[in-house]
Amino acid sequence: MQKSKTPFTRKAVTFILITSMLLPGCSPANNSQTTGSGGSGDIVSESGTGNIDTGNLNEKGSVPVLKNKVVLTVLVNQDTNIEDFETNDYTKKLEEAVNVDLNFEYLPAGTEGDQKLAVMISSGSKLPDIICRGLTDLQTYTYGSQGYLIPLNEMTDEISVYLKEYLDSEDAQKYKQYINSPDGNMYAFPRVVEDLGNDWEHRLWINKTWLDKLGLQKPATTDEYYEVLKHFRDDDPNGNGIADEIPLIGNKDGWNQNVWPTIMGAFTYVNKNYDYVQVKDGKLQVAYTQDGWREGLEYMHKLSEEGLLSPLTFTQDQNQFKQIIENQDVQLVGAMTAGSMSVYQVESRRKEDMTHLAPLTGPDGICYTSYNASGIPSYAGFITKDCKDPAAAYMVFDYMYQEDMIYQGRFGIKDVDWKEPDISKPGLYESLGYEKKVEYINPIWGTLQNHHWGENHPTARTYDMICGQVWNGNPYDSQYMTAQAVPEYIGKIPDETVQRIIYLPEEADRIADIKTTLATYRDEAVAAFITGTRPLSDWDKYLQELNDIGLQEYLEVSQEAYDRMLSGNQ
Repeated sequence: MQKSKTPFTRKAVTFILITSMLLPGCSPANNSQTTGSGGSGDIVSESGTGNIDTGNLNEKGSVPVLKNKVVLTVLVNQDTNIEDFETNDYTKKLEEAVNVDLNFEYLPAGTEGDQKLAVMISSGSKLPDIICRGLTDLQTYTYGSQGYLIPLNEMTDEISVYLKEYLDSEDAQKYKQYINSPDGNMYAFPRVVEDLGNDWEHRLWINKTWLDKLGLQKPATTDEYYEVLKHFRDDDPNGNGIADEIPLIGNKDGWNQNVWPTIMGAFTYVNKNYDYVQVKDGKLQVAYTQDGWREGLEYMHKLSEEGLLSPLTFTQDQNQFKQIIENQDVQLVGAMTAGSMSVYQVESRRKEDMTHLAPLTGPDGICYTSYNASGIPSYAGFITKDCKDPAAAYMVFDYMYQEDMIYQGRFGIKDVDWKEPDISKPGLYESLGYEKKVEYINPIWGTLQNHHWGENHPTARTYDMICGQVWNGNPYDSQYMTAQAVPEYIGKIPDETVQRIIYLPEEADRIADIKTTLATYRDEAVAAFITGTRPLSDWDKYLQELNDIGLQEYLEVSQEAYDRMLSGNQ
C-alpha cells in the first residue's frame, strides 16, 4: 500500500452522522443460526470466527486464495454503467484470484434497494451469501446486532491479508474509529475512497473571457464579487447588444450547483453534507441560526433583488440549467457554483470561458469552504447469516484490497484503460507533492463499460492513487480544472468540524422526523429570504419556528451522542 499524504494539518473532529434510517418491522434473527462451512452446522460465535472452517485456505498471500472452488451468491445494486456483472473483467479477475464462482442477484439502486433489502430481512427470506452494496452506519449496526450479518473481527485478525495490511498502515490510522459498530463488532468491510476533489467540493466559477473583455480582475471578497456581477449585468460582455446576460445562476439538484451554500461560506461555516452542524469548544450548534447566516441571506437577497442572482437557481433542475449554460447562440452565464465542470459537455465551447475562484472573503474577514471528508469509511461489504462458507466469502472481500484490484476498481484494466505514466508529463496534483501513478488511455469512469464495478464495493483507494493522475494536456478537462481550483480551497475550515456522529438506534429514531422537518423548513426559508418572498424582518419568527419543530431536542440528542463518542464510551 502507498502512504497517503494528509491534505492539510488541522485539528478537525470527524465523526459519523447518520442520514438515513431503517424501515421498521425487521425482526431479530436467531442468534444460534448455523452458518458454518458448507452448511455443516458450525456455529458462529458472537465475537468472530467461532468454528468457521478455514481448511480450504491456501497459505497467506498465495494465488489462488482457496484450494477448492466455492460458489457464492452476491447481492449487488443494479448499475446502468455496467454491461454485465457476470462477464465483467473485475469479476473474472476476482474469481480467478480467489478461486470462486460468483452468482449475482440484484437490487434497485438507492432507497428502493434499501426497502427491498429490508423486506427480504423482515420476511425471513434466505439471504445471499454476501451483500456488496452500501448500507448506512445505522443499518449496519441494526442488521449486525440482530444477527443478520456476521461479525468480522476475528477473521480480520486471523485470515485477512490485504485488509489487515491496510488497517495496519499509516493511511488507515486516521479512520480507525469508524470501522466498528457501537457494540465493538466489525460487521462491514470498509470502502475508503480518498479524493481531494471531493473533500473540497463547493467551488465557485467565473467567466474569465468576460473579466478580460471588461478589464476586471478575479474578485476575492463579497464586495468585489458584487461589483463584478453588476458589470456582467450592465456592460454587455457577450457583445450581442441585448441585456440577456445572467450574472450568477445555479440549480436546485446538481452536485453543489445551488448557489447559496457556497456563497454562505463568506459569512459562516457551512457543513452542508452533515446537516449544517458546527462545533465550538465541543458544543454543537447549527449554522442556520447564526448571525453570519442572516448576514449571508441579506447579501444574497441584495444580489437577487438587483437581478444579479437568477431566481431560476431555486426552481430549475440540472437539465434545465445545462440548457442555459450550453446555449449555442451566445454565452449567457457570468458566474456559477458547481462541484465540477463535468456539468458541461466534454467538448463544450461554453466551458472554455470559465475559470475557478478561490472562496470569497466576507465583510468580517470570514473565508470558509465546506469540507467533506471523503476518506471516512462507508460500509460496503457484508457476510450474511446464511452464508455457506464465511471464510471463502471473507477472502473475496479481502482480495478487493489488493493493490491491483484497487487500481482496476477505479481506473479499469491496466494497459487498456490506463498505464504507467510518462514521467515527462505533468501530474494533476504534482504541485501538492503527489507522484504520478496513472495515465489514462481510455477513460471509462461514468460510462457504460465492463471493466470494473464502479467502485461500489470495499476498497482502500488513497489520495496518492487518485491524485497521481497525469494531466492529458487539455486545459478544459474537468479533472484538470478541479485540480487547479483545489489548492485554493484546502484548509479553509474552522479548527473544529463535525463530519459524522454515531447515533444509537433509539437516538436516531428520536430525531429522524425532526431532522427531516428542519431540513425542509430551512431550505424553504432560505429561498424565500433570498428571493424576497419572505422579509428578513421575520428572522426572530424563523428562529422560533425552528425551535417549535424541535431544533433544541435535535441538538440535545446529537450532543449526547457526540460527547459519548469523544469519551470513547460507545
